[in-house]
Parts: sequence; C-alpha cells; structure tokens
Amino acid sequence: MPYLYFFFNKIFYMRAKLIAANWKMNGSFALIDSMQKVLSPILEKTTCEVVICPPDVLLSSMNNTVKGSRIAVGAQNVHSETSGAFTGETSAPLLQECGVQWCIVGHSERRMLFGETDEFIRSKTETLLKHGIRPILCIGETLEQRESGNHEEVVVSQLGKGLSGLAAEDQLRCVVAYEPIWAIGTGVTATSKKAQEIHAFIRTIISEKFGNEIAENTSILYGGSCNPNNAKDLFTQKDIDGGLIGGASLKADDFLSIINSF
Repeated sequence: MPYLYFFFNKIFYMRAKLIAANWKMNGSFALIDSMQKVLSPILEKTTCEVVICPPDVLLSSMNNTVKGSRIAVGAQNVHSETSGAFTGETSAPLLQECGVQWCIVGHSERRMLFGETDEFIRSKTETLLKHGIRPILCIGETLEQRESGNHEEVVVSQLGKGLSGLAAEDQLRCVVAYEPIWAIGTGVTATSKKAQEIHAFIRTIISEKFGNEIAENTSILYGGSCNPNNAKDLFTQKDIDGGLIGGASLKADDFLSIINSF
C-alpha cells in the first residue's frame, strides 16, 4: 500500500486522499456492476483511494466484483461484540469474511435514529481495529448546535471520545469524517471556506489531544451534500482530504466526477 511508513517496526498509515461512498439503504447488484465498469479504468490513473460502503447484503457481491481493482469494500455499521444474541446486527469477523477493509462508525443517522452513544461508538472502533478493519469515524453538529455556537464543543467531545485510549498506530488507522448534520441530504453545503475552517479546527484538536504527528497524518473527510458541482472547490482546501459521499455516490458518472475533482 502506498500510504504506509514504518517506525520502530510498527506500521503507520499516512494521510491520504480518500473518497468513500455511503450508499445507506440503497443500491443493487446492477449498481455494483455499473460502478466497477465506470470506475476501474480511471482508478489506475489516480492516487486517490476509493471505498464503497453498500448495505450488508451486498458486501460479498461487491467484494467479488471489485476484487483485483483499486476499489476497496467498506461497511456502514458493525456491532462492538464479535458474536452473540444480537438479532439483525453484524460482527467484525463476519465483515472480514466479506472482504471488508473499512467501516463507517458514528454516522449521525446511527446516533440520532438508533440512539448510539459516544461510548458505544468508541467500542465499535476498537473492535474494528482489532480485526484489521479501518474505521471512518463520523462527527458533526446539528443546525441547532451550530446556530447556538456549540458546534465546536460538540465536535471536540465526539472526536475525543471516539479516539480516546487508542495506541498511536491505531489512531493513525482511523479516518475522521466531518458531517454537518444540517447539510446531509439537504442539498445545503457548508461553503468551502467554512468547511476548511472546521477541518483545520479538527486537525488542531487532534494535535492537542494526540500529538502533531497523528494530526498531520490523519485524513479528514467532508460529508455533507458533496457533489460534482462543489467537490473540486472543497477538495482544494488544505485540510480537506476527501469526502464521505451519500446521494451522489449512487450515480456512477457523478461519483466518477467527484473522484476526478482531485
């Protein structure tokens, strides 16, 4: 992998450009085939990493279809336990069997609709790391929190609790995705200037809590109505290392356009 370096016999992941697709409860076998055909030729010409996170029932098919390409397979959720009586949940070992390399944790929809706490999200992160799956930790504020001026406090809390207690090499395996909840699926996007400001703030907080080396080598993605029209402007910002893409990732041509924005 091109984004690794070694220090005292430990592997560290360096800051990389990354585009991750979150299909949510959408997608199909046909869409998997379409994505593979459209994306594979261009991915040989870019250093950008690409991850697609379909619903769990499509993971095995996704893995079989993209095997040998530069498209990585990601999951949208995982349970903190590795087995047991948790009807409807999926464990990290099962994700491994499906070829999953990445997994989203802490998405605002999981926090708000399913009541997931920072502590539960932190336990998921640790479980993923133990099984060799890289977490994409989502953090972000609601419109009410931003308008009240509490958005930085929310981000600091979610970030600190999500990464607390991890060894340095494990922290560097995590990617952070900032998702202003008021911009998810609404078509409203934070301006590139405002997005850069909060990304720079997040990197500063990582530096203060975990050290400058970790901060400078942590990829921070933007996730809030990123689309072909605004991606280039967002991705040219110093501290925005890519995107967690929702609706625009369900159309192969739109997703390709976003990848080409780097």
